[in-house]
Amino acid sequence: MLINIVFSSKVIANVFSIIKSIELSLNEPNSDIDLNVFVFDKTPEQDVLSKMYGSKLNITVISLTEIYKLEEQYLSLFEKANCSRKHDSIQRARIQQQIYILENISLFKDSIVWQVDDDMLFAKSNFSNNNHEIENSNKIFSDLVEFYKSNSNVDAIIAPSTYVPPIPSLLYCETQLNDIFNLTFSKESSEILEYHDFYNQNKNNSFYSILIDEGKGKNELVKNILIGMPVTKVSHGISNPINLNSNLLRGGNFIVFNTDIFSIPHLGFIENQEIPARRSDMIHARLVDELGYEIIDNSEFSLVHNRNFENIKFEDCVKDYFSDMIGSLLTQYVYKGESYFKERLQFHQNHIKRILNLLFENVDINEIKDEILALEKLHNQINQLDKQHFISQFESFKEHKEQLKNNLCKLVS
Repeated sequence: MLINIVFSSKVIANVFSIIKSIELSLNEPNSDIDLNVFVFDKTPEQDVLSKMYGSKLNITVISLTEIYKLEEQYLSLFEKANCSRKHDSIQRARIQQQIYILENISLFKDSIVWQVDDDMLFAKSNFSNNNHEIENSNKIFSDLVEFYKSNSNVDAIIAPSTYVPPIPSLLYCETQLNDIFNLTFSKESSEILEYHDFYNQNKNNSFYSILIDEGKGKNELVKNILIGMPVTKVSHGISNPINLNSNLLRGGNFIVFNTDIFSIPHLGFIENQEIPARRSDMIHARLVDELGYEIIDNSEFSLVHNRNFENIKFEDCVKDYFSDMIGSLLTQYVYKGESYFKERLQFHQNHIKRILNLLFENVDINEIKDEILALEKLHNQINQLDKQHFISQFESFKEHKEQLKNNLCKLVS
């Protein structure tokens, strides 16, 4: 069975990490599995291929020159997908991968195509006695092939990631801040637990632990939380995994069994000034589902999120939050209705205010004044959002989506 792993990367260190994790996880004695890796090289140096010399994997690197050449051949696809080429968005990266797969369909036909973010590891995340550990997941490919063979009705899988919460970090920091300011923590646990910082957590699990360097001051800890660095809570036991029913809310770990899916434009939404809203993976999964494909959530093929925090700027976290909020408001409006859109907007208006209040009440704000100013600006931006303007934009998106669905259905018939 052939498995093709596909990812895009701007950071050579991320490429090293994910390639190494694939090598360690590949069950070599299993001769039934062939594995190819396709790297879309967006690094400034454009030399990923030479840096991968000596790898045991079959690696194909697609250069920026080749990526842009393919884009010019598929301009109509970007228009259908409602995707701007002015920004290097997640949606644009997915379409670049889609175009390459369509152009080389013979390489991907009758295979499993595993699309991932470059900061993932093919591994399992464990948390025991206040220590986080990454374990090689050397059965993951064999298990995937067995799942593929026994689930002929499934067209694609959306699987989660563990350890680091997904972007935007501000979505996940309120609970952590509340916990470190107001709760008592257990310092040790005899259980082996999966650490996941409030994302996909078991809400019935009352066990708390804390992953903190005791020498760190409160302000440094708060700054780490605000940029998404994991610090405080254990989620659930690996020995008793939870059935995660996300309703297609996740991205970054997408496994395709039926390559016909790549004929469907990876739809997205563009907000003002042609800035792409986040959550295009979610919008795309919804569209594919509406067209009759069987898309399922499955936590069995969870990967480890391995984000590097060294160069994360808080202002980027704020921008990501606003962009993600627009994507979230879109999905609420399109799939649930106007009342849910208004409720979600109210949540965001209150959410940033609650975070600010926690900081004002518990931290010396002079030491985190840049973060406070950025959050206050974000709070004002959200509260000044023109609801009717976005409702009009969302209605236009719905019309575009329905027209796209109609055209796709005609092509199929």
